[in-house]
Amino acid sequence: MAILYFLLLHGVGTLGGLFFKRLHIPAGALIGSLLAVMGFTALSSASYIYPINLRMGIQMLSGMVIGTRFTRKDIKTLKTMVQPVIILVIMLLAINFAFAKIMSATTDLSFMTSFFACAPGGVSDLALVAVDFGAQLEQVAILQLFRLVSVIIIFPPLIRHLLSINNIKSKRTDIILPARTNTVKMHLISLFSACIGGLLFLILHIPAGAILGAIFAIALLNLATDKASYPTFLKSGVQILAGCYIGSRVTFQTFLGGSILLLPAAILLLELFVMAFFTAFVLHRFCRMNWATALFSSTPGGISEMGLISEELGLETPKIVLMHTVRILAVLGVLPALAQLIA
Repeated sequence: MAILYFLLLHGVGTLGGLFFKRLHIPAGALIGSLLAVMGFTALSSASYIYPINLRMGIQMLSGMVIGTRFTRKDIKTLKTMVQPVIILVIMLLAINFAFAKIMSATTDLSFMTSFFACAPGGVSDLALVAVDFGAQLEQVAILQLFRLVSVIIIFPPLIRHLLSINNIKSKRTDIILPARTNTVKMHLISLFSACIGGLLFLILHIPAGAILGAIFAIALLNLATDKASYPTFLKSGVQILAGCYIGSRVTFQTFLGGSILLLPAAILLLELFVMAFFTAFVLHRFCRMNWATALFSSTPGGISEMGLISEELGLETPKIVLMHTVRILAVLGVLPALAQLIA
């Protein structure tokens, strides 16, 4: 029964992803599979635990796709990112605290639940940490899932429309296509390197280790050879799998319990826009970062999702991935300490 459900879930996700991709929607494979699987899980009202090994595999493949953008030239420019990274972390944590105060003051949620619900971190990681501080795990998880889904569905097409990112993509394509004309041998070497890097980071218990380890390993491979690559179909395949995983976390009970969280969700949506656009304005104004990179760096989505979307749109993926990596590590490392201090 579990195998049949697994196959149906991914079949529905694949159809949705391919349909949206055919419509030329930004990140269409990811958004289409996500929406299709969300609808499937809601209608089936069945609980499903996504295989952890497959989830880690998806993250490693995502890291492989994202890591190929770290060319020798890109890696050299990352040393200029110290100031933007510090500004990003300080601003996101300050906005997190401010909106947690607003949410706890205007809704029935406790401050700790609001604090972790508003945090720009991972869905499962923050929900599990929140329990240790007296927050409501279910409410934190639902709101964090709402944040992630909202970021994926709303922000890529919005940012592309506001900034005419199609032009950026056409320019970047001329740069990245020659690097992708590698042999099957390099595909296999890249895949092996991504798996080794992901497994090593997991063994070391590094947060988001599967994807960060894969990105780090591929970046090292590119630094040494400048030939890391992957098959052209893999990018869409990884987006579909990522959408299936995220969508599988939405159950019928998620929708039933959502009514009491309508106001918190509205506040959280407002926070997303403040985090993205106000932080991007500061990065653009004081760090001279271009608007597209600043917006994608400031939009609090997942490393894998934002990296894949920025890669598809032809943006400065290495800088964006670095900013999101530091954001996740800072949230997981600093937020519990702040919660302890507040408590």
